[in-house]
Amino acid sequence: MSLPLNLVSPVLDGFGVQGSFARTNSSIKPFPNGGKFQIPGFSREVTTLTAYYEKYGFSARVAARERAPYIAEVEGFGGDREFPSVRRELVTDLQLGYELQSGPAKGLNFLLQINNLDNEPYREYNPNTNLDTKVDRYGRTYLFGVTYKF
Repeated sequence: MSLPLNLVSPVLDGFGVQGSFARTNSSIKPFPNGGKFQIPGFSREVTTLTAYYEKYGFSARVAARERAPYIAEVEGFGGDREFPSVRRELVTDLQLGYELQSGPAKGLNFLLQINNLDNEPYREYNPNTNLDTKVDRYGRTYLFGVTYKF
């Protein structure tokens, strides 16, 4: 779904929202023993929502992605594959930009991105006890860029 908010009211020109929801079922059996396991890396539900503003050279965008619990595939001790359960996660990103609209530097763009704005952790857990077995915080990622179109 994508909705420019000027369709709701002219006052909201430049604002908009985008969103999606996916619910997926699969009968694929990824393990040779035929057990009923999830596909590693597969989340049954994924939801995204983005709010944005783009006008007069300014752009701002906040995006969130929520992912249902899933089974990861990681390298364990001795190089063996392990398949831990991973908790649901909600990752939020921010992007701000400005493009000069006139003058000798017309076409100069500045962009700032912050990924994982809330420092959402990666959390493995034991589904039998519902207790966390591993929590990793990777922090935020800051990106800054300058481009020029001529």
